[in-house]
Formats: sequence, C-alpha cells, structure tokens
Amino acid sequence: MKKILIVEDDESIADSLKEMLENKAYIVEVSYSKKETLEKLNEYIDLILLDIQLPDGNGISLCKEIKEKYEMPIIFLSCLNDEETIVKGLNEGGDDYVCKPFGIKELCARIECALRKVIKQQGIYYIDDLIIDTLKHKVFKENQELELSAITFTLLVALVEGHGRVLTRDYLLMMIEEITGHVVEDYTLTVHLKRLRKTLGEYQNQKYIETLRGVGYRWKI
Repeated sequence: MKKILIVEDDESIADSLKEMLENKAYIVEVSYSKKETLEKLNEYIDLILLDIQLPDGNGISLCKEIKEKYEMPIIFLSCLNDEETIVKGLNEGGDDYVCKPFGIKELCARIECALRKVIKQQGIYYIDDLIIDTLKHKVFKENQELELSAITFTLLVALVEGHGRVLTRDYLLMMIEEITGHVVEDYTLTVHLKRLRKTLGEYQNQKYIETLRGVGYRWKI
C-alpha cells in the first residue's frame, strides 16, 4: 500500500481528505505545518499532497526544499488558481497542481499517474512499492527490507535498468558468470529467477518479471 502525506493547515479539509484516501486503500498521514512536514520526512513516504498556504511557511518554497533532498512526487492542492502561482509551483519541483475544489476521482487519478513514474535519484530506484538502492545493495518492499543474494540483486537491477527491454537468457547467464567467476549451467539462472520472483511477490496482482518463452525476460511493472 502506498503512503501519502497530506500537508494542509485546515484540519477539517485534511481530515476529510484523509478519510477519502484511506477508503481508496492508501496509508495516509497528515501534517499541519512546514515544521511538522520536515520532521515527517524521516519516515518513508510515497507521495506528498501539499497546500501552498501554511501557517509557518510557503508550500512552494517547501516543495523546493524537499526536492533538493528527496524524489517523492509532490502534488499541490491549493485554492490559488492564478497562472503565475501554478507555473511557479511546477517550476519549483511540483509534479502536478490541483485547484480546490476538486473531485476525489480526479485526484486519485493524478496520484496514480504520479506514482507510476519510475525515478532514479542518487543510485536509488522508486518503483511502485519497491525501493532499490543500487549503492547499498538493498531492496525494500512496503518499507520491509528483502533478503536477496548478490546474484538475485544483480538480476533485479539488470531487469529494472532494461526499462522493459527483453534480456536474453545468455545475457543474464553471462552476468551470473561474472559474479561467480566460473561457467554456470542454464538451470542456475532458472533457480535464481524463481527465487527473485518469490521474494518480490506481486504488485496489484501483477508479476514484476515477464517471461517471453524462447526469448528471455523483461521487467513488467
């Protein structure tokens, strides 16, 4: 489940939006100020819904500050609908801008669109419910670290960095041989891919890795 942080100083609006998003199966937290928001960034967050008018600061400047350190999507929610403010918000790092009042269906569609983006920042991939840190060789799913061997981790990164391109069995076998330092049997790849798939599980009833029989494999999500 995706975790959303609502930054909104109006408690009635924040509580109402929180309830609506929780009914859509999101995990939701609320922050009522800039100070509280910066403290919550120590936690894992998939996306921020950010008001512009905050009691202790401006949402646009806060967006810029967040984007300097983090790469989670930020969607502005504001009653300010003039072109200058909208353009400034997007130029300072906002991924989208939604004017109040808005429909929950439209907002959820925009949230899902922002979450579908695959982002790599400083060696880290954010893909749906996965975080893949290529520098520390760590993988997290819904904030829980997964146990992957050096081989399965290498296969995962290769598939992700393929961006949907098909990787042949020979290519992946070559990668395993580079890690082990010796020639490996074909079934070795099958075993490691099976372990990788089991560890990753599925996302929204979809498999992460697609098999193209007689050709190879590709990252599907």
